[in-house]
Amino acid sequence: MSNLCAICNNGTTFLLRRKIANGEVVCEDCFKKAKNLTIKQIIKLKTVSADEIRQSITVSVGEAVMNFIPTKVIGTAIQFDDENKKMLIPGQFGRDNIFSYNDIVSYELLEDDEVVTSGGLRRAAVGGVLFGGAGAVVGAVTGRKNKGVCNNMGIKLTVNNMSQPIVYISFIQTKTKTDSNAYKVANHEAQECMSTLQLICDNQKGEEKETTTYSFSTADEIKKFKELLDDGILTQEEFDAKKKELLGL
Repeated sequence: MSNLCAICNNGTTFLLRRKIANGEVVCEDCFKKAKNLTIKQIIKLKTVSADEIRQSITVSVGEAVMNFIPTKVIGTAIQFDDENKKMLIPGQFGRDNIFSYNDIVSYELLEDDEVVTSGGLRRAAVGGVLFGGAGAVVGAVTGRKNKGVCNNMGIKLTVNNMSQPIVYISFIQTKTKTDSNAYKVANHEAQECMSTLQLICDNQKGEEKETTTYSFSTADEIKKFKELLDDGILTQEEFDAKKKELLGL
């Protein structure tokens, strides 16, 4: 019997795996995601195939979540899939939200419902220095207030999605002392998340600039050759051939 989960291919421990058909096993996480299994299937799990488990997970969490492969995980707050340029934010009632990197519009780090620092695709990061070392965002946060406790901390993420334009990434949800380890961990995760989001936005800005530059350059070149055509220097065939070349057709 293999120790690898037949669904996610991760290693499993004896206490946190379930035996299924064909001598295979599933990890506890994958089993919990398979919410559409019938009572009969759960009772006779050893007769259920990996494909049946996988199908149940797909129905439960959706194809996008099923195909999401995290390359970077920040605590329990957010996951990033750099290969597919997507991010996963855990939602309520086990419903995970997946957004494309292209969907990011802006974000704000909030502590006790007040903006600490912000950034995004359409503006530069302000408020806190995101790339100034380990204490960058921490300094920005703790420098604003000295009340000893934090009731909530999270990132308000605005995305290009009409049905869900605002998503919250939570790091602190209960009253937490600012000198506690829990607060320090939350600060560190918030800093890492903000830095990652800004890097994504910077990369998106670079790609937009390249595309815009290419488009204007191509249009200008075609315009110049059109003028040569109008002046009789180029034939129609020569112009058409050059236009196809410039457009990559």
